[in-house]
Amino acid sequence: MNDRFFSESIQYQAVLSNLEQNNGQLKCAFCGKNLTSKSECHFDHILAYAKGGKSTLENCQILCMDCNLSKSDKEMHDFLLEEKAKRFMSGENINSDISTTPQPTVIINEKMTKEKFDTIVGEFIKKKGDIKKVDFTRDKNGLPSVAYVTKYYGSMNGLKLAFGIKLDVVWTRENIWERLVEYSKINPEFKQADLVKANNLPSLPCILSYYPEYKNFSDVKIALGLDLNYELWSKEKVVVACKKYLKTHDKITQRDLRKENGLPTTKVIYNFFGTMQRFQEEIGSIVSKRQEFISKEEILAATEEIVSKSGAMFESRTAFLEMFPYSLSVIIHRFGSFDSFVEEANIKLLNTKKAKYTKQEVDNIVLAYLKDGNSIPTSAKQLSTLNLPSSSTILRFYDDWKEPFVVFSKMISFTSK
Repeated sequence: MNDRFFSESIQYQAVLSNLEQNNGQLKCAFCGKNLTSKSECHFDHILAYAKGGKSTLENCQILCMDCNLSKSDKEMHDFLLEEKAKRFMSGENINSDISTTPQPTVIINEKMTKEKFDTIVGEFIKKKGDIKKVDFTRDKNGLPSVAYVTKYYGSMNGLKLAFGIKLDVVWTRENIWERLVEYSKINPEFKQADLVKANNLPSLPCILSYYPEYKNFSDVKIALGLDLNYELWSKEKVVVACKKYLKTHDKITQRDLRKENGLPTTKVIYNFFGTMQRFQEEIGSIVSKRQEFISKEEILAATEEIVSKSGAMFESRTAFLEMFPYSLSVIIHRFGSFDSFVEEANIKLLNTKKAKYTKQEVDNIVLAYLKDGNSIPTSAKQLSTLNLPSSSTILRFYDDWKEPFVVFSKMISFTSK
């Protein structure tokens, strides 16, 4: 895709911002002319594309066709000076404003000094109580470019410290482990669900990014010396336990592979032996017939038991299988695919889609969803069932997960009139 042009979702947001600034009317950002249809508008780069300006919301403004043709690829600063000179030569009073159109807080035709930057940011913090990097990307906030944060304060943390805002924890390999050890001493039974900001703990992805030697939460708990509440099986332990069981039984089937029998789960067997038949042959058990394998009913019953204890929402397929007594191959054998099983078992996986989205991708998905005639979801839980980004993903870019749905619904309604 040619990034010279503004995407449709950015155009919608630019329209919304313009409407908000002008009390429900759409106006040219320069001359103040009322615009009544898209054919009269041009979505223009404030800093010209030819001079390095990007096709982002903060670099987008709406001009009438006349102003856009006059502006060409000049920066607005130069354009305003030229227009002011023309007005002076024609006898107009250049002390008067070009228009009475309300302007954004950020004055683009004046140099952004540190004093101006501090005033704008200080007013925002006074109103909101906090400020985040994403706030600088929201045109409605009227904040300068985030580049000024780096220029004047080095980082967001530097800015927050200067304005007396309490810093969020900046996780490192060292303080992650210190916090995990501290928390595990008080809560030795803590679960993956405890890895949340409210507990002053990093998320599991954050932990694994700093500790690539660990593959999952179980590895983390083992490293912390915590009880996993289930047997840590080696192949040797499996063979010993199963041969002990065979002293009083003719064979071991998938149905027998339960903790209460002192045996590992089916998942462990498949990890070490590959197939149930190979496992049975190696330990000296009678080999099962096909009909003796785990049925769909038994799989669904085991799932219901997990759901009754932990709920129907799981972070990922891996998180579910860590709690499931049977192997993935058992599920696929009975249901054809894991997706079919998820649908029939009525469970939800949070991370079935792309792990990370940009704001533009979130906007495009929401916009496409609404343009298909769908209504705004009534709860955050619906997002995953509708194949939409999760609420946590949306909240990276918006104050409320419903905000983009409301914004784009208004825009669709406005432009369809």
